[in-house]
Amino acid sequence: MNKPLKYILLVAVIGLLGYKSVYFEKLSTRKTDTNQKFDAAAFSKKLWEEKMPAKIDSAVELSSFIQAVATDKDAALKIYSNALDIGNYRYVLLKTNATVNAVNEDEVELQIPLADSIINAVLATEYIYGNAIRDASGLIDIIDFPVTDNLNGISEELNKIVRKTIVPPFKASVKKGNKITIVAAVELNKEHIKWNGLELLPVRLQIVQ
Repeated sequence: MNKPLKYILLVAVIGLLGYKSVYFEKLSTRKTDTNQKFDAAAFSKKLWEEKMPAKIDSAVELSSFIQAVATDKDAALKIYSNALDIGNYRYVLLKTNATVNAVNEDEVELQIPLADSIINAVLATEYIYGNAIRDASGLIDIIDFPVTDNLNGISEELNKIVRKTIVPPFKASVKKGNKITIVAAVELNKEHIKWNGLELLPVRLQIVQ
């Protein structure tokens, strides 16, 4: 067999092997399979039971966080807050004591003592939505969840846990004048941080008196 013919046959064999080893799959099919395999409810329940308690226990005191922001905002946000994407919004787990000023249908109005002043805040008890609880926990890495629907599912399920297990017993007992202890997720716009009027999404609630 002459040399040119050997070369042509060699190229043909390599090409055939390469063709056989390539597998084409629609991206939509892969995404569908991924979504079907991911159980957001089971994942979030396990996250809540196994990892959230430690995160809640380590929540930063509101007064300490305010002082840290006043001293060095960028450093404070880097240490205590989290976010899955780049932008102005950051999420933090805050712990504080408060006095109940009013109990409304969808929220509880609070007064939080701070040094020689009072901060007015709102504790959400009905409209607990969005990504604040998920992101404030710092337990989710966007790299691990390339499918956006899975990330959204985690947020929805964590919010559902709060609405069904944290809020009802509290709402059934709380009344104006109660002293309470709160751990809550808070969304902050790092360019326009305002303490008065904070909206708190609870992850732990306790009526002290």
